Amino acid sequence: MGNIGIAKGRETVTDTTSPSSLSRRSLLAGLAAAPIVTASAEQSVAQTAGPRWTPQQAQAALKDAKSTKLVLLGTAAGPVPGRSRQMTSHVMLSNGAAYVLDCGMGVTDNYARTGIPFSALKSIFLTHHHADHNIEYGPLLIVGWIQGMPLDIRAFGPPPLKQMTDDFMRAYKQTVDFWAEDFHMKPLVSVNVQEVSSAGPVMQDDNVKVTSILVEHPPVKPALAYRFDFKDRSIAFSGDTAPLEAVAKMAKGADVLVHETMYVPAVEKYIKAQIAQGRPVKFEAFMAHMKADHTPSEDVGRIAQEAGVKTLVLSHLTPAVDSISDDTWRDPVAKFFKGEIIVGKDLMVI
Repeated sequence: MGNIGIAKGRETVTDTTSPSSLSRRSLLAGLAAAPIVTASAEQSVAQTAGPRWTPQQAQAALKDAKSTKLVLLGTAAGPVPGRSRQMTSHVMLSNGAAYVLDCGMGVTDNYARTGIPFSALKSIFLTHHHADHNIEYGPLLIVGWIQGMPLDIRAFGPPPLKQMTDDFMRAYKQTVDFWAEDFHMKPLVSVNVQEVSSAGPVMQDDNVKVTSILVEHPPVKPALAYRFDFKDRSIAFSGDTAPLEAVAKMAKGADVLVHETMYVPAVEKYIKAQIAQGRPVKFEAFMAHMKADHTPSEDVGRIAQEAGVKTLVLSHLTPAVDSISDDTWRDPVAKFFKGEIIVGKDLMVI
């Protein structure tokens, strides 16, 4: 695995806004509208087959949660619509506050399906500017605001995130103004954006400390991986990257590592079929690109073992086809990683 130089750390940004008024009681109230789930359904949560959990299962897993929870909102790689898996996105819920990481298509719907109120959303983080990670960032802001998202929402990610956000807010100013007038709401005028272009501390509030590193996802620069250290557990995300020792170092001792995963034999089969149907690409060039930008399953196992994490979650699955079984995803990783391996599914709560 290659190394990457780590830039000088940024200064910690402490959340100076007033403490969130959201408590576990208010969170439970927000989840109260969730459909009733039978005991048998709750017992089957861990055995869910297929590419997704049901909203009822996710809501059941969150309703009585006393610790920080991670929900996988989208587990598919690539900006391909129409699949059973949504594009990459996650939400972490801790002490009544929600933190979204990446905003692939489907993030807003699946966030709502968890039953987590939009009023709980404190911050949004982006790893990099590819469509399967940022395409629904703007819509999440507008729809989230209509549904009660706080006006002091914060956003973090690589440049030019501030310009992107300002441009989007200008484009949707009339839409916001119409809703504000009709429903006597305070308009969402701007978003507090902090651009992240180097490794180091990103932010810290009453619930979590967030740090980042630079990863290799050419030609995208900068591309980021993040670590979220909550009071009761730590969760690391690789972002999109070639195999990197830096990710293992960042995730050292974490409770959970969510790592992008490429199953090379299936990618090779897929692109050969595409070429046979007339797609104008060359097999060798395509595979060279994929291996320069993404992490094969075996390397994911090596990185997780070196990091010494308790649980490894395989996500941003490449290729995101339902015909690949969980065992097929898991087996090459398990050759190197001896901890718990979870094959990510949309709406899965960890």
